[in-house]
Order: sequence, then structure tokens, then C-alpha cells
Amino acid sequence: MAVQNRVINPALAQQLFRKSEMLKRKRAGEPAALESFPRVVKTITGLWRYSEGKKYLEELILVEGGKRRAGFPVDAQDELMFLYQMLIDQHRILSLRGQKIGAKPPPGTKFTMGNKTD
Repeated sequence: MAVQNRVINPALAQQLFRKSEMLKRKRAGEPAALESFPRVVKTITGLWRYSEGKKYLEELILVEGGKRRAGFPVDAQDELMFLYQMLIDQHRILSLRGQKIGAKPPPGTKFTMGNKTD
């Protein structure tokens, strides 16, 4: 018996594939802009299937009033927005399937964007 282990619907997968191919052609062999920020990549990867992942990406993308940050280069911002949309879509699909999104990050993952974690 074949096991269905798809997390994403085919139409969304096609859309994400086209976007990733466009980004690859745009870079023409160059590494992704976010790869210049290994700590950010490690944190995103560690928090991906947890609700903290969404919060982390939101705080990377949005600047709340009064805060001053240098920000990311435009290419890195594009990649962050792409990852955020992909994460939102994946969480939506998982919730429709009745699968739970972990509320707490995995042990050993520190989420530090100026907020205290419990």
C-alpha cells in the first residue's frame, strides 16, 4: 500500500517551484542571499514546523515603530518574504489536514529578536 506523504497541494508546489526556478536563474549560480546570514538560516530551519517560526520570520521582515535596524539586502528580503509565504501556506495545509503545528520551539533553540522566551 502506497503512503500519501504530501504536505503541500500540487498547485502550490508548482507555484513555489516556478518561483524558486526564477530565483535560481536570477542568481545564475550565486548562493542565496540569506546564506550570507548563517545564524538566521539556522534559526529559520530549527523553528520551521513550530509557531515560533512564523513569529521569527515576521520579526525579521517587519520593523515595529521606533526600532532601528540595518535590515537585509533586497535579495534577502525577497527570500524572506518567499519563505514566509511558503511557511504560512504549509501551516494552513497542515491545519486543514488536522495536523498540529508545535507551539513551542524544539529544545536548545534560542529565539532572540529582542523578545524574552519562556
